[in-house]
Amino acid sequence: MEPKMDGSRVIQIGILSHDVRATAKKWADFLQVPVPEIEVSPGYEKSQAVYRGKPCEGLLYQAFFDFENIQVEIIQPADDTPSIWRECLDRDGEGLHHISFGVKNMAGNLEACEKLGFSVLQKGEYTGGRYAYLDALGSLKIILEFLEND
Repeated sequence: MEPKMDGSRVIQIGILSHDVRATAKKWADFLQVPVPEIEVSPGYEKSQAVYRGKPCEGLLYQAFFDFENIQVEIIQPADDTPSIWRECLDRDGEGLHHISFGVKNMAGNLEACEKLGFSVLQKGEYTGGRYAYLDALGSLKIILEFLEND
């Protein structure tokens, strides 16, 4: 059976780490590629991030490994500011955080998922698009992320 969700292509796997640099180095060694640049997420002024209904000032460090068919994102919260990244790292420890789907209609997909009982945990903007993390832990056993590029 083929998925019916708009733009339902898996484009990223997110992994939480206490040390993005060390984890990125281990991935680079495994893949035999250079260690990617460590990026810092934009602050609230640019991201307009909302975590559990409140403005989210949480920053994170990110490293990206791009493959032909998917991207692996290594994530480390920059501090203890409340965010979905900090919440999950504190509760679950290091490891798989989310699976991302590229979507073309963020609003429509969020509405459809809310009807399935998947609430928005955090959402925000990035240069060239927007993201939303959905709580699908109860039924799908994972956090989903939607990424919509302009």
